[in-house]
Amino acid sequence: MSSSRRRPLIAVLASALIVVGVLSSLTHSSNRSALPGGLSVAGTAESTALYCTGLSGDVGPQEGHVAFLNTTDLARMVLVQVVNDLGQRASDTVQIAPHATASVSPIALLKGHSYAVEAQVSGGGVVAQEITRNEMAEVPCTSTGVTNWYSAGFDTLVGSSGELSIYNPTATPAVFDVATYSATGYAAPAPFQGLSVGAHSQMEVNLGTEIVNATNVGVHVSVLRGTIAIVGVQQSGPVVSLSSGATSAATSWWFPRVTTVNDASAEIRIANPGPLTANVTVHVALSPYQVAPQSVAVPPYSSGDLVITPNPAIPAAGYATVQLTSDEPVFTSLASGTTGGIALWSPQVPSGSFLVSDFTGHGFGSATVTNTSTHPITVRFATFGVGVDTASTTLAAHSTQNILSVFSGVTTLSHTTFLVRSSARALLVTTTLPSSPAGVTVVAALDGW
Repeated sequence: MSSSRRRPLIAVLASALIVVGVLSSLTHSSNRSALPGGLSVAGTAESTALYCTGLSGDVGPQEGHVAFLNTTDLARMVLVQVVNDLGQRASDTVQIAPHATASVSPIALLKGHSYAVEAQVSGGGVVAQEITRNEMAEVPCTSTGVTNWYSAGFDTLVGSSGELSIYNPTATPAVFDVATYSATGYAAPAPFQGLSVGAHSQMEVNLGTEIVNATNVGVHVSVLRGTIAIVGVQQSGPVVSLSSGATSAATSWWFPRVTTVNDASAEIRIANPGPLTANVTVHVALSPYQVAPQSVAVPPYSSGDLVITPNPAIPAAGYATVQLTSDEPVFTSLASGTTGGIALWSPQVPSGSFLVSDFTGHGFGSATVTNTSTHPITVRFATFGVGVDTASTTLAAHSTQNILSVFSGVTTLSHTTFLVRSSARALLVTTTLPSSPAGVTVVAALDGW
């Protein structure tokens, strides 16, 4: 993730206005190592934009809505434009009161097979989240396009589908190539090369048309002209997940909430886009147990995996914190679920601030903060709205803590919104949705600077 600048706070967060000031100081670059969410948008901007793609126009598990949250003390007007894969468009205007939410359902405005939503906001401080109809998959909308995108772990097996939902937020056509990495190696099918998506248009790429009946498929989208917003859509049996992906491969990845409970399955799926074998080691922290590191060698231009549960070397004992290291850059995902289907989650890149908001009203099964650095960091919390609660804590190196245990201002993970900031860009905030078995659905918080 490229570096960004922020203005120092005049004082510790003591009011909602100060929280908004924090949001106002966030900036972003056009091609970061993690996809930027709406929290990156400057609160003092005269107008800002958000881009959402990945929802289906067919009534089913991929259908859903976009939830907008106004984090500021001022009302915001949002001009929403919905475009489908047929090139048809519809628009609506939504006014959002201070610290309030509003939802837009694309299928209510326009019929089609798949959608993108572009939102023009009269100011900054508005964030958005895509949520599927069953409210078991979420992904942040972004505030910019990217030129490289990676996501691992797609399945195109019978009963599953892996697709790329792509939106071009610019005024000129964008051109891109799609390459894949699987157990059979590298593939760049001719139909996936030189693909074009028009200005402010949306399209889907069905991986299964060329990568047939395959599992654990890694994808690299390389944009040759322009920029695009991308969401990976995985359907595994009845389970749908939305993958935010990343904009680069790396030698270190963190998974702070990996379930090990009985009847759950969880594995780290890895794709190696390079010419050398990647020797990957996974360190599993699962107190009070000592778990030996797990390792796998992933051949060049290929994919591999490491099973976390069920694994006789790893006890079934709640949540584990997993750190992946590799001697070659790789990209990766967490595939978790049951024998009935798995959900994919792209790990986030450490940042300096995250926003947590219960967009569904069902709350979270868990929410944690993680220090990915080798030094202690200070983590600060602040709620939104009238009567802001603030707190700070010191987080030890390479440690994960439950937010409810370190922030007294939040007593429940339902119907809550709060900002988490750190003294260094080494912070991860990870949440899971309520589920049975516990922890099989991990969702991304909105990242900031």
